[in-house]
Order: sequence, then C-alpha cells, then structure tokens
Amino acid sequence: SSLRFIRSSSAALPPPVMTGLEETFGVPVIESYGMTEAAHQIASNPLTPRARKPGSVGLATGLKVAIFDEAGETLACGRTGEVAIRGPNVTCGYANNPEANATAFCRGWFRTGDQGHLDGEGYLFITGRLKELINRGGEKIAPREIDEVFLACPGVRQAVAFAVPHPSLGEDIAAVVVLKNGAVACEAVLREFALDRLPTFKVPSRIIFVNDVPKGATGKIQRIGLADRLATALVVAHEAPASDTERLVAATICEVLGRETVGRNDNFFSLGGDSLRATQVLTRLQHALGLPIPVPTIFRCPTPALLANKLELMREPEIDELAAELEKLPPEERARLLNDL
Repeated sequence: SSLRFIRSSSAALPPPVMTGLEETFGVPVIESYGMTEAAHQIASNPLTPRARKPGSVGLATGLKVAIFDEAGETLACGRTGEVAIRGPNVTCGYANNPEANATAFCRGWFRTGDQGHLDGEGYLFITGRLKELINRGGEKIAPREIDEVFLACPGVRQAVAFAVPHPSLGEDIAAVVVLKNGAVACEAVLREFALDRLPTFKVPSRIIFVNDVPKGATGKIQRIGLADRLATALVVAHEAPASDTERLVAATICEVLGRETVGRNDNFFSLGGDSLRATQVLTRLQHALGLPIPVPTIFRCPTPALLANKLELMREPEIDELAAELEKLPPEERARLLNDL
C-alpha cells in the first residue's frame, strides 16, 4: 500500500479511536493541533523513528508554546493551564474587535482558549476548551477526561460529557452515550465502570442513551448547549417507590433536600444533593435500619431503587447469620421461636 500515515487534527482524537485506525489501516496516526489564528499549524506528532505519544498533539512546529495560569504567568512542565502561542505565523489581532484583542493577547502571546500541559520533552497535551470546563461546586472538570473513560467501555461508540444546572453546586455533570450496534448497557452499569476509574465528583449524575449526538451547524459536537438540546431526554418520568425500603429511602431524601416527593428512579445528586447531604441521608438510614452504610454506596446507587436494592443485599448476611444460629437450637425451641415471629 502507498498509505504512509493518517493525519488527524481539529477535534481531539480519543485514544481508542486512534488505536482502531492504526489496527485497521496498519499505519501510524499522526495527531496535530492548529487553529485559524496560527495559519494553521501549531504542533504535530513526528513520524517514526521519533517518539509519537498517543493523547498528545505533539511538538511545537515553528513557533513557541507555553502554558499560562489565569494571571498570564508561565507554568512549569506538567502543570495544567491555558495554551498560549507566539510566532511569526500567529495573527497580530482581530480586525475591529478591541475587546477580543484585550482578552486574547498577553505580552505578545496569544491565549488560545484551550486547556493543556507540556511534558518534560515538550509534547503538548490538550485536555479541553476552557469555556467547556464544568464548574462543579468550584471543582473545574475537563469533560474530555470523562469522555475517554466511557469510550474505553466495551460497547460504547461515542460519549460526550457536558454541564447541566445544579441547585446548590451551580453545575453538575451529565453524559450522552451512543452504543455500538448490538451492544447493550444501562446507566447503572456505565456508572459503575466510571466509578472504578474516576473520582466520584467526576462521575456524571445522569447518563442518557441516544442514537446520535446532536451537532452544531458546522457538523461538530458542541458541548455548550447540549443540556438544552437534550432537555427532554434528561427528564426522569416519575415512578412511585415500589417497596418499603424504597419508600424509606425516598422519604429520607425528601427530608434532607426539603422536597415533597422523590421517585424511585430520581437521582439524588440531580435533585440537588451533594457530598454533605449524602452523608446526612446515609446517617438517617443507618439509624432507621441499624445497618452501617459506607459513604460510597450512595454514589454508586444514587436513586431510591438502586440504593434500596443495595441496602437489602447488605442485610442478607444478617439473615444468614440468624439462620445459622437457629440451626444450633434444639428443634422444639427453634419451632417455638419461628412460630412467634
């Protein structure tokens, strides 16, 4: 074959996609980075035998690249901040737009609006767009990290994390997922997968499944606005709790969050819950059930239906222990105790 390599630029290429391309075509995928303001090239991974790093957009090509903090000070290698560029191919400014120029330029450097870091060898890693960062209670979360976790899950073809409004945290995380043909998954399974690979505060409170992720006028996926575009899909239809344990969990969540009703499939964190309120819910449930409940339980089981099921499973060992003790009793005493229940 005359095919030597595949070049990828514009949107970030998820590592699983890069691996799939290379396995399919048998040639290296060279990821690069550019923008119109730099006419066009900024960085690129080199061809072999030089190092090519998956997840990186490579080395600077003919200009200088630095990482700035919010004040415009240069950060050391490994520190994450805003990517800034300077060189002869970088624009001098926007025509008739002094406000944009004042924001975009700092001491001769152009601030790209992209977030990333440089490693010790000068390779640039892009972690997202600053305007797409999710501000969850003061924690700035890059959605691309969440995308890549879900894309590593078997059966997931496409995944996009995005911000949704939250009553107390300001913003929370949701994700939209497209499954591969024939694949089967549910929100609970993907949440478990993510919890094993991400800190709990980075795991989406809602995961919805669609046949295709909505795109903007240019055909690109636009995280900003996805909450509005997917508003209908994000709504959870009310379903009343179906068991005594579900009713107990739902009533406890109502008390802590000051709500009148909570459905069995309502997500505690989407309703306005946070880590502090989660502890309050678990403390009250522990008193009601006489059962120690680890704090991570509510993060893995955030709905009354899931949490109630988990609590019932946690109580089964107690029943098994009681049954074992009953077996040790004389038959007459065992029968008497069982008749008294």
